[in-house]
Amino acid sequence: MLRTPTYRWNPFEELATLHRDMDRVFRREFGEAGQDANGTGAWTPPCEIASSEHGWRVRLALPGVDPNQVQITLHGNTLRISGERQPGGEGQQFTHSEMRYGPFERTFTLPAPADGDRIEAHHEHGMLAVTVPVAASAKPRRIRIAGADTKTIDTHTIA
Repeated sequence: MLRTPTYRWNPFEELATLHRDMDRVFRREFGEAGQDANGTGAWTPPCEIASSEHGWRVRLALPGVDPNQVQITLHGNTLRISGERQPGGEGQQFTHSEMRYGPFERTFTLPAPADGDRIEAHHEHGMLAVTVPVAASAKPRRIRIAGADTKTIDTHTIA
């Protein structure tokens, strides 16, 4: 019997793929028009997103970005991470640079409400990790059914 593998659909992966494809199209059509000779202009840091029943963990590669230059906001189900990477060496002209500088912004739409009061962010070794827990109201919970037929049995009178 031939078994076909089952894949779990991940909306974040679909959006990331679309984002990369659109970036590639615009770079091909317009070149690196958003950059000047020193590589400054808007750029998109790579990210990865992991989900669990407890929430999401979003990681962005931000080497050379001062954590004080990063803003993280949650509005409804939308997580927004933005900031800026400044070029080192003021007034320095590069003969070659593959580094991107300037502002960046990543926006993620979460599939369920998040608990904004418990979001945590850590920046270490050029990686920003944001932990976003699911709101308690969005978690599944068991509901007890009450009814008129519910009886209390006294086990002492039966014995």
